[in-house]
Amino acid sequence: MKRLPGLSLKNISFSFTESPLFENISLDMDEENPVVILGPSGCGKTTLLRLIAGLLEPRSGEIRLGGEPGKIEKVSFIFQEPRLLPWYKVLENVMLPIEGPLGKEEAGNRARYFLEMVSLGDKTGAYPDELSGGERQRVSMARAFAYPGSLILLDEPFQSLDIPLRLELMDILLDLIKKEKRRALTVTHDPREAVYLGERILVLTRPPGGIVLDKRISLDPTERTYGSPAHGKLERLLLKTLAEGSRMER
Repeated sequence: MKRLPGLSLKNISFSFTESPLFENISLDMDEENPVVILGPSGCGKTTLLRLIAGLLEPRSGEIRLGGEPGKIEKVSFIFQEPRLLPWYKVLENVMLPIEGPLGKEEAGNRARYFLEMVSLGDKTGAYPDELSGGERQRVSMARAFAYPGSLILLDEPFQSLDIPLRLELMDILLDLIKKEKRRALTVTHDPREAVYLGERILVLTRPPGGIVLDKRISLDPTERTYGSPAHGKLERLLLKTLAEGSRMER
């Protein structure tokens, strides 16, 4: 079986101003997949993803995704908003990041494959404004998986969706992660979503709280269902941790 590259953060510090956003954060992500970072607005969840992707440089510390320190393998993003180009058709949007390195024919075939995987094989010729919000986010997912990187970073991509649609897209995401053997790291402020998705959940509080809980999850699919006793127990633990972190900040 293909082994996913481990992701390691060692003593990461970062700040936009004189006050640190992170101070000496360390964690290793190896066996668990997906990993979820849970935290309130303003705690630096998106900034942490941008640091991992190499879009920002830490003030100090080391980030490693497989390979050597500082050499980050290719990563792809799924954002809160689909971020599709409105003047490009669905197929063209998915091909956009891969046509250069792969060539038009291979990129087209790969884009069609992943659009089929998210049940949008019949929408290749549609424009984004002809799709529903859930369909646009599916296109974003297809584009992220079409890009041949080992890590997918997700920045609250299901936040604006209603619960039935959210569950449907989370199931598609988990299926793709398993089939395509990608490492995934997602951030959210929703404890229910964290339990549904995560094999491991890290709770991050606002500065200077950092990581206040590191919880590995072992639930079967029936226990992860919204409303199940096991799901509810973990959700209550996460809510308690977030509330205690909030009191610490004051």
